[in-house]
Amino acid sequence: MFNKTKKIIWGSVAVLLVVAVGAFAYWWFFMRATTPSGGETGGAFPEAGEVGGFGDLGTGGEDAGDLGVGDGELPRLRQLTETPVAGAVIFSRGGQTLVRYAERGTGHLFEIGAEEGTARRISNQTIPEIGAALWKPDGSGVIVRYNKKSAGTEYIESFYATVGAAASEGDALRASFLPRNIRTLAFSPTGNTIFYLSENATGASGVLAAPDGSRKNTIIDLPLKDLAAVWPVNDSIFLTTRASAGMAGHLFAVGAQNGALDVVESGVGLTALPSRGGTVVLSSTSNESSATLSLFNRTRGETVPLGLATLADKCVWGKKNRAVALCAVPDALPNGFPNNWYQGTAQTNDSVWKIDAEDGRADLAVNLSEIARTEIDVFNVDISPDDQYLLFQNKNDLTLWILAL
Repeated sequence: MFNKTKKIIWGSVAVLLVVAVGAFAYWWFFMRATTPSGGETGGAFPEAGEVGGFGDLGTGGEDAGDLGVGDGELPRLRQLTETPVAGAVIFSRGGQTLVRYAERGTGHLFEIGAEEGTARRISNQTIPEIGAALWKPDGSGVIVRYNKKSAGTEYIESFYATVGAAASEGDALRASFLPRNIRTLAFSPTGNTIFYLSENATGASGVLAAPDGSRKNTIIDLPLKDLAAVWPVNDSIFLTTRASAGMAGHLFAVGAQNGALDVVESGVGLTALPSRGGTVVLSSTSNESSATLSLFNRTRGETVPLGLATLADKCVWGKKNRAVALCAVPDALPNGFPNNWYQGTAQTNDSVWKIDAEDGRADLAVNLSEIARTEIDVFNVDISPDDQYLLFQNKNDLTLWILAL
């Protein structure tokens, strides 16, 4: 029975590939602008003056200022950057909660404590207009992705660099380049392994490797290549088809040891975020005028609607309390949602809600616009190891914010 169901699912996926080319085009455009794909293994850093190349490697520029934070108590919600950020992480070291981020325009790396007012630069190696920075969970390494143009050919480059605890402003990044044409990347929960999809003639290959790209092991071949990956639990990697209003979407689980594939959930306009134990999934379905967030219990096969209109992409599961999730919920959904939101042509104004997966209860935690005095469209959400701080970007201008919970 399962095999028959699986064939039906893959059949619908095949149809989806044909029907959704146009629908996915918007996503690919967006991904090229904010989360670009990778390049061939090896190769030198781009030269200064090339698209995505390194510029002046001197000290140039100033440290990020304190953004109006005085000597008194820090506000509950504060804006950490005035410039766009390509990716950030929040972690603990030596009993202190720290944030590391990559500046989008320059590629410079910064670090700031959750209770500090001023960021310090920990690398000033210039990589103009990077598209994405994917950090190890403990902040000790980063995968940087950017456009590069060479000999008339434009492509996407990805490299991994270690960022030590004692990293300082003058440090240069030592890059280990990853393959080109990488569609998606995810770190394992420990950060010691990465999973990525590399395009091939029939779709994509799912590859496990060390963060620097060594010790590659292909664990699965898929007929799809445009999937989003998350790796919340050691033995399972989750892949979701790109969300588009009114189009069928699917969530798959891939065994990290043997590449075994299971269909977890399907739905129209599906976005999904598995819990850190992998047993519960925050999932949303959407059309052009509505979105519905639910809890799906994989063990019991039960779905509990939460009464919230948002995307799972605006949520994060707790790290200390794994039965709790925090989600940014729009005050109202724009017409054409979520396609136009992914394209960057529509924005939302969000509040933060707390969701208890054990009893299915959702409660308002923070009205962001009331304390920020500006509209905040939340995405790229992370949470501190003690669940005391929420880190996110404002999609309106890609700035980085932190909220004390």
